[in-house]
Amino acid sequence: MTSQLSSDRVGLIGVGNAGQALLRALSATHELLIFDREPAQCVQAGKLCVKAPIIAPSAGNLAAQVDMLILSLPTPVASLAVAEQVRDALRPGTLVLETSTVSPEDVEALHGILAPKGANVVDAALIGGVHKLSEGRGTFLVGPPESDAGLAGTLLRSIAEEIFFLSGRGAGMRAKLVANAVSHSAYVLLLEAGALAAAQDIPLDVFYRLMERESGLMRPLTHRFGERLRRGDFSGGMSTVNARKDSSLILETARKLGVPLFAIAATHSVYELAVAEGLGALDYASMGRLWEKWLGITLTDKKQT
Repeated sequence: MTSQLSSDRVGLIGVGNAGQALLRALSATHELLIFDREPAQCVQAGKLCVKAPIIAPSAGNLAAQVDMLILSLPTPVASLAVAEQVRDALRPGTLVLETSTVSPEDVEALHGILAPKGANVVDAALIGGVHKLSEGRGTFLVGPPESDAGLAGTLLRSIAEEIFFLSGRGAGMRAKLVANAVSHSAYVLLLEAGALAAAQDIPLDVFYRLMERESGLMRPLTHRFGERLRRGDFSGGMSTVNARKDSSLILETARKLGVPLFAIAATHSVYELAVAEGLGALDYASMGRLWEKWLGITLTDKKQT
């Protein structure tokens, strides 16, 4: 049955910001049916399309007419509620593409609701912002490997700049949540550091430029994580004990100025732990060994060594 499916006609449920971006990108090449519980949203979204979509009267009505159904909803609860609404209307073999940001457990719950009706649930998490997506240059983290993704790969290639196929159902959402954790935490760090700079009359344009340089915000990723931790190379460089010293000076400066630090203060404890674990003389990229020890994992990429 799957081999007879077509991605020419696509259903989309949910036309919020991400849904509208998907709609705009897909409208250039696909016939689209859309549904949202706010009818005005559908009308407004349709005005942005290359080809006007068909507005379905209900989620179930839409599901009965397509072989590929995309969910773009604001919460996991909304996704599962829609799954209950469409389950009896789905054609056997329908591919349901979950693009809403949900947990891996929610993806499994969605599968549990729809798989008995013959649906194939694939998680395809969106990252990189809706603007690029609306221009057909989205980035997707797809849970299953490409060989198991079916029509999902065909559809996504028409609107994607980059697609990462991963290890199995739910893996796309796992990867997105990890990536978002970095983005959200990095912003708090930037706020704290920016406040610390402003409190010392360091011009914010100077602070911004220092962070923007490759030697600034990118260096922990490209050098410490990429070039050192992934290769297991901790010789030379800035030692953990020296990094701890700088961290102590930062905290003392903030205390004197009355600048509240939360994330930066929390990271200092890792430097203390690393020195206590005997990593003081090694480049501070070696702190990755703490997590290797705690979890029994490896952060060294054998392909990099």
